[in-house]
Amino acid sequence: AANPGMVGCDSQQQGGVIAVSREASEQWMWWRPRPTQPPACCRAMTADCLSCNSGVSKAQYCAANPQTAGCPPPQACCRAFTATCMSCVAGQTEAEYCAANPGMVGCDSRPTQPRACCRAMTADCLSCNSGTSKAQYCAANPQTLGC
Repeated sequence: AANPGMVGCDSQQQGGVIAVSREASEQWMWWRPRPTQPPACCRAMTADCLSCNSGVSKAQYCAANPQTAGCPPPQACCRAFTATCMSCVAGQTEAEYCAANPGMVGCDSRPTQPRACCRAMTADCLSCNSGTSKAQYCAANPQTLGC
């Protein structure tokens, strides 16, 4: 019991709380009904009403039911294979996406803009594809055509 002078505090009896005095000289008892009415919710087919009736927040309801009237429109995401676009598609921040996908273009380990590199087996193309300068590539691969 929450109060040492009370017996049966917080026990339920027909949806209420009953308290009985523990002292022999005091003989009293009180009963207080517990609120049992759910919140009054509207009945319209809107995010506000439907979330209330579901017992969840509007944000939670809209996350699960984004097409419901009253929910913000879904964010349009770009389709490029960059951290910005892919994090949007995944519903994550760029930092969260990059933590899980560190090699993605736009994450700290890669340049922010994808490069258009040629595919020939020359020092210019191979250095571009490896993300290094031609001088660095040739120092490591001196036999490559164009070094």
